[in-house]
This record gives sequence, structure tokens and C-alpha cells, in this order.
Amino acid sequence: MLDRLFDRVFTILQNIAGALILTLFALNIVQITMRYTTGASWIWLPDLSRFLFIWFVFVGASVLVGRNEHLVMDFFIGKFPPAMLRFAQIVIQLGQIAFFGIMLIWGLRIFRVRLDVPFDTWDFPSGWAYLAVPVTALLMIVFSLNALWAILTNKGAKVE
Repeated sequence: MLDRLFDRVFTILQNIAGALILTLFALNIVQITMRYTTGASWIWLPDLSRFLFIWFVFVGASVLVGRNEHLVMDFFIGKFPPAMLRFAQIVIQLGQIAFFGIMLIWGLRIFRVRLDVPFDTWDFPSGWAYLAVPVTALLMIVFSLNALWAILTNKGAKVE
């Protein structure tokens, strides 16, 4: 049941990431076309692009962490015997949880500070772009805890 919930969450997050990158791509194509055909451009587009890109990167990263598809240096870990591999997987998940905890704490701090700093061309707080860091850090903590639980209960979630 929990696996189905996580799969649904991953699908939703994946669709959000896809929509963000497609929107970013389309807006930049329109911007380039306008600049070369009319000589005019939207001055606010770089700020919107930064907003969309930050959210895309962090939402995409959370999907990769949740599906255990993020970049892993497995040269050494692939040579471990099963008992050592399991121990390494536990250490990796605990390290990820600690790292994501730091991201959560510092992300909230950055969000609060940036709420007082507007975008260059909008009268809109840039903190809303950086809210992506703590939101997705929390998601990644949950996903890593789920993977750790799966390792501890021998239900899979192996690092490859």
C-alpha cells in the first residue's frame, strides 16, 4: 500500500518536473523568437526562468532520490560481499538523511532571508523560488527513510 502511494507521489512529482522544464523551454523559445523578429524581449523572463529552473532541479532531484535512480559511485560498493553491502547501504541512507536534513534547515533559512529580496524585475519575493530547497529536502528525507526501512526489513531498496 505504501509503495503504491510513493509511486503515485513520484508520478506526480515527475509530471510537475516535466511541466516546469517544458514551460521553461517554451518561454525561452518565445523570448529568442521575439528578440530576433521584433527586437523586443520580456524583461521579466530571466527571473521567471530562474524560478522555474530552481523548482525543476529540486523536484527532479527528489524524484531521482525517491526512485533510487540518482547518480551513485558504485565501483567499490559493487565489489562488497552481501553483509558488507547491506551495511554500506544503511550508511549511505543515513548519510543522505543527514545531508537532506541540513538542506532542510538551511533551505528554510535561505527562504526566510530571500522573502525580503524581490526578483530583479518583479515585485515578488525571490524566497518563493528557494522554497523548493526545504520542500524537496523534506520529501527526500521521507524517501530515504522509506529506503532505509526497506533495507532494514530486507524488502529491497538496494543501492546499485
